[in-house]
Amino acid sequence: PTPPPSTNAQLATMTVSADRALKFYIFGNPVTMSPSPDIHNAGFSVNGSPHKYERFDSPDVEEVMKKLRSDDCGGGSVTIPHKESVRDRMDELSDAAKVIGAVNTVSKLPGGRFLGDNTDWIGIKQQLESRLPSPKPSKLCCLICGAGGTSRAAAYALKKMGAARVLIFNRTASRAEQLAAEFGFEACTEAALAGGLRDVECLDIVVNTLPGSTDFVLPELSANLLTRCRPVVLEAAYIPRRTAFVRQALDAGCEVVEGVEMLFEQGCAQCEIWTGKAAPRAQIASALIKALFTPGSPHPAHAKMEPYDMLPKSLVREQAKGKWLGLSTSSLLLVLGAAGVAAAGYAAYSRPRKSK
Repeated sequence: PTPPPSTNAQLATMTVSADRALKFYIFGNPVTMSPSPDIHNAGFSVNGSPHKYERFDSPDVEEVMKKLRSDDCGGGSVTIPHKESVRDRMDELSDAAKVIGAVNTVSKLPGGRFLGDNTDWIGIKQQLESRLPSPKPSKLCCLICGAGGTSRAAAYALKKMGAARVLIFNRTASRAEQLAAEFGFEACTEAALAGGLRDVECLDIVVNTLPGSTDFVLPELSANLLTRCRPVVLEAAYIPRRTAFVRQALDAGCEVVEGVEMLFEQGCAQCEIWTGKAAPRAQIASALIKALFTPGSPHPAHAKMEPYDMLPKSLVREQAKGKWLGLSTSSLLLVLGAAGVAAAGYAAYSRPRKSK
């Protein structure tokens, strides 16, 4: 289950009125393909809130703040490039946002004051923990690729998970060193990554937060760790769905948490903050599957979501859970069977391929 909102987040839920229709937004640039409206309009509708959620695409943080200050705005989600600049303009910060140093959730407080929170770490932690083997490895060894706002959320999540060792790689080494120092982790040099991380016996988790457009993959020697250790891999980017790094991890036989699954998880946490109710996970999962993976969908991100016949595993699982309630035994078996077929197809795709 998703952790309950923090004390500050609970304060936010008391200020977002369900009696007055407000507008929420995804603030960033670019956000024209963002599925966040599908997540939150489903959440608001099922939870009985009259609010609406839209995209607000602007590279200018002052334009973002102007929209947030408008009388009919209740808050919103924040993504690249505003997570850190918006943080500096908040009146209050949750404990997570203070430590992470980035804000992805804004709620309006009485008097027009703003509370900044961060749910990215929840999206990362919940999805990773659901994919780790049971029992969980006693001493988690992890690698974070990137050193931006999402990387900071990943570092916070891994700290909460009790990771024993975390390496942080970034092409700008000074940023990796700074982030590692803040969290008590280790910076990983480009030379060490290229050399295969020789002092790493086994790798349990890899989190990639570098933009999908960079075509980042692990160098050949380090990539051998994917095949040998089969870590759980989380890709934060969701456009395109199959980044070069995701393809590398799947070919190595790794369990992969897709970017859209992290987006789903952190969005559910935001829904709880803004509605004061448990997120309707099954309905949100269904909304995402319908918008992103249905043949002929007009959603702007649809074209980037191939392969359409291999749905994200956690979304299939959440959708199936919602269908269990009120079903007859025969219908329940059909739902479970469909989920099993989807999972089997994904597993078959993930299985390492022998070279011919």
